[in-house]
Amino acid sequence: MAKWPHRILLATFLDHVETFRVSTSITPEHLMSHSLQPLDQLIEDVINASNMQCGYECSDDLRDAFNAIAEHPRAADSQPIVAERLCEVESASGAGLLAVWLGAGVEGGANPDTTGRPVLDTLMKWAATVETIDADEEANENEDEECDGLAVDPDTVAGMELLGQGLVAHVSRSGALHDQIANDPRIISELERVEHMSAGPMWVLELIRKRSGTLLVIHVEQRRGFRMRYENLSNCFHLFTLLQDAIAGVKLPGSQRPSEELIAVAKGQKAAECYDDAWFHYGIGTHPSADLGASVWGEASPDSIPEVDGQQVLLLWPPIMASRGWGAGFFGPFLMARPPAVILEEELPAAEVQHWCERLKLPDAAASPWWKFW
Repeated sequence: MAKWPHRILLATFLDHVETFRVSTSITPEHLMSHSLQPLDQLIEDVINASNMQCGYECSDDLRDAFNAIAEHPRAADSQPIVAERLCEVESASGAGLLAVWLGAGVEGGANPDTTGRPVLDTLMKWAATVETIDADEEANENEDEECDGLAVDPDTVAGMELLGQGLVAHVSRSGALHDQIANDPRIISELERVEHMSAGPMWVLELIRKRSGTLLVIHVEQRRGFRMRYENLSNCFHLFTLLQDAIAGVKLPGSQRPSEELIAVAKGQKAAECYDDAWFHYGIGTHPSADLGASVWGEASPDSIPEVDGQQVLLLWPPIMASRGWGAGFFGPFLMARPPAVILEEELPAAEVQHWCERLKLPDAAASPWWKFW
C-alpha cells in the first residue's frame, strides 16, 4: 500500500500527467494533430489506455491520451462523458487515474455534481471485489497459525487509493454528494470494510467524519464567555489544540503561548512530530461541576459535546488531574479543500454570560481579593 500522505493534494495530478508535457516525444505539431481529431475518438483512446493501465505510474499511452484531450478545443466537454464510462474501465488503477483527472478538473472549477457520482460508484464497484474477514472469521483465523490471511490484488489497492483521491476532490466541493454518502449506511459500511486495505476509502471516510459547528465556551472561574466556530474537525483533541490557540490572546487563567510549530502542524501547514496538552479541564455544559464523568473526551467527535437550548456548550474548568496530552496523530489527514479551523467570533457581554451561568447552574464565581500588593 502506498504511504498515506500528510496532506491530500489533488493538484498533484500534475505529477501524473501535466509534467509529461515536457516529453520530447510529444511535439507541438503532434499535439495540434490531436486537437483536430474528433473528441469521441480521443475519449475512446483514453478509455482504451485506461483499460491497459497497471499501477500508480501513468503509462505512456494514457499520458499521451490525456495530453491529446487537453489540446482539444472542447476538452472540458470530455469530462462528463469519461465519467459516464468510468465503471466500464477494466483496470482499477486505470479507473483511479481517470478519477484523479476528473478531480483535478473539479479543483480547476468544473462542477463536482456532474462527475462525482460515477467516481463514487466506481470506487464501490472495486471495493466489492475485495474479500475481507469479518470479526468471527478473524477470531477463528487467529487460532489457526498456518492461515496467511487474504491476498489483495495490488492494482485494486492502487485503484481504490486513486479513486479515493478523486472522490475527495468532488465530495469536499459538493454538499449534495457529501450528504449522499453520509446518509447511506450501505456506502459507509462498505468503505469501513475496506478502509484498512487502501488509503482511498480511509480518506473519504475521514472527510465524511469531519464536523463543523458553533460552540458557546464559558470560563467558569472568570465568568467569561465566548462564541466560537469550529470547522472540519474529526476529534476533540484537534478541537482543544486549535481552541487553545484561538483564545491564547484573551489571557485567561491557565492559558499559555502555544508553540508556532504545533499550530502549524495542527492547521496542516507542515508535518512534524509534536505534542500538546490541556490548559483546562474541558467539561460538558449539562453538568455543573468539574469531574471526570462530565469530561469532553479528546478521542470523541465534536458531535459528542452536548447541546443546551440548541447550542453546544463547552466549560473551561481549572485542571483536576495531571495534564492530558496528545500527539499530532490526532490532527490528520488534512484535506486542502476543507482546512481545520477554530475561530473566536466574539466575547459575550457580561449579562449574557450571567444568563448562561444561571441556566447551567454553575457555581458562584470566587470573589477576587480586595487587597493589592505594591
